[in-house]
Amino acid sequence: LPIWNATFVESPLDAFLLRFTRDRYAARTPGPAYRSGRPGISGLLDEMRVLMLDETGTDDAQSELVYRILLDLMTPALPPIYRLFVAGFVPSIERGDPKWLADLAAKQPFRPPGARIFGGPLFYAPFATSVVAPLVFGFLVGPARVARRADGARGGLVVDKCKFLQESNCKGLCLHQCKRPAERLFDELGLPLHVAPNFETQECQW
Repeated sequence: LPIWNATFVESPLDAFLLRFTRDRYAARTPGPAYRSGRPGISGLLDEMRVLMLDETGTDDAQSELVYRILLDLMTPALPPIYRLFVAGFVPSIERGDPKWLADLAAKQPFRPPGARIFGGPLFYAPFATSVVAPLVFGFLVGPARVARRADGARGGLVVDKCKFLQESNCKGLCLHQCKRPAERLFDELGLPLHVAPNFETQECQW
């Protein structure tokens, strides 16, 4: 059992992102079109539980749904920008970049479409991601702080008390509707991510 519970205050932006997420969840869910009467994160978790307990809510179906919603949150504009300026990929149609950007990149003589510009993510990628991620995912996980990775370099992220995990108190929801889709998202963006929740303390390290 957790030693202490945090009190989370939702900002107007948090409330907007939660409402958007719930709308997209209802539109994309393969399970019952259930809408909870509770507001905010509590209502979203109610809706997630309904899918988890439904026969259509396989582990893969849950993860796929949340992965698609994370892409919705990023909008079509952000993944190509992230892949180019953070992950260091030359734009390509195969990676889902817009045709005009892929065509423009194909004209440069240095690297073929889809190749890494410098052989891997740009040097600032982990640190930049750890700074931006709390702004993007804070409405789901709560406040986070930049920390060091296992190798000692900057670019890690620690959520001292995960909002999603505390409010759900459910390993299944954490694993299949948070950890797995988040890892898949960043892996496909070009910066592999390991999400390590602690189910005893409800801390989470990225």
